[in-house]
Amino acid sequence: MRAAWRVMVARVVDPRKLVFVDECGTHTSLAPTYGYSPKGERLKLSVARNRGRNTTLLASISLEGMGPSMAVEGSTTREVFETYLEHVLLPELEEGQVVVMDRLPAHKPNRVRDLIEGRGLELIYLPSYSPDYNPIEEAFSKIKEILRRACARTREALVEALGEALSAVSLKDARGFFEHAGYHAIGQPL
Repeated sequence: MRAAWRVMVARVVDPRKLVFVDECGTHTSLAPTYGYSPKGERLKLSVARNRGRNTTLLASISLEGMGPSMAVEGSTTREVFETYLEHVLLPELEEGQVVVMDRLPAHKPNRVRDLIEGRGLELIYLPSYSPDYNPIEEAFSKIKEILRRACARTREALVEALGEALSAVSLKDARGFFEHAGYHAIGQPL
């Protein structure tokens, strides 16, 4: 299935039309994974033990950079995902674009396909176990590193830090993430 995906994307899909959608979980106990201190001194950093409730970021990325996003408390359910599509993402997309997502159960209901195709968009699912084909995974890695440095300890601070982290993903970053995931300029093999 992965080989068929590469052939299909290389021959059929214009990378400029691709919009990848995914979600990323965060919480208020994210902390830096490394730090610096003067030579001979141990680095001291307090880390929250109470993670609090999970905050999920639903976001999109295209060759134009990060797209519409939404943060919700808790995990992604079918209702949450459909709300994100209907009220946040789809109004910003243009007819003919291709929405690409993984096979999370919340992404699979018929209503999701109906919402997307009803706007003149195409829906494609990634092959199973293929996060390396999804450029938004690298964007989430950058976002999480920024969140670790922010050390947001309240949900409000976390949501604010999420906004700043999303803004930090540049157009150059997005294009690099696409290139690394195998979405080259039209006509180039994967």
